[in-house]
Amino acid sequence: MWESSEQGVDLMKIVIIVFFCLLLCGCNYNIEAIEESNYHEEIVTYYGVLIIPKINMYLGFYDENNKNNDVNKNVMLINTNIKNTYLLAAHSGTGKLAYFNDLRYLDIGDEIILKFNDKVNHYIVSSIRNEVKNGKINIKMEENQVILTTCNQIRKGYQLIVEGNLVN
Repeated sequence: MWESSEQGVDLMKIVIIVFFCLLLCGCNYNIEAIEESNYHEEIVTYYGVLIIPKINMYLGFYDENNKNNDVNKNVMLINTNIKNTYLLAAHSGTGKLAYFNDLRYLDIGDEIILKFNDKVNHYIVSSIRNEVKNGKINIKMEENQVILTTCNQIRKGYQLIVEGNLVN
């Protein structure tokens, strides 16, 4: 009887050690479960949806004032202060936050769509370029464009920038 009690204590120690290891490693399993349970509630709060047919991309994004408008959580909408110009940024590479990983497969002439509640904007890719990654990118001060940016996974140390012009 004493032996099984010691085994129970040993098992409890192992469970505690595993729990702390998961916490230290950044495991957020329970947080993800909560987020997934609210998934359907969150989808209706999107400000817009980015659609790129060529790469089967369909991603929601939040308005600039939403707490979820964060590149470390989602696709991030950045204010350009230019009429009808949208700048979207996201991670690429590996992991669940690599939303823009397939941007590298786009070509000039490909279609980009932004959907809002009552409006659909169609863009055609007009420029694909790279800039040294320094936390900033240069954009044209022009109305009616969409700009997508992410880290270049092929050319390390550079930012991939895809620009599209409104066609409708």
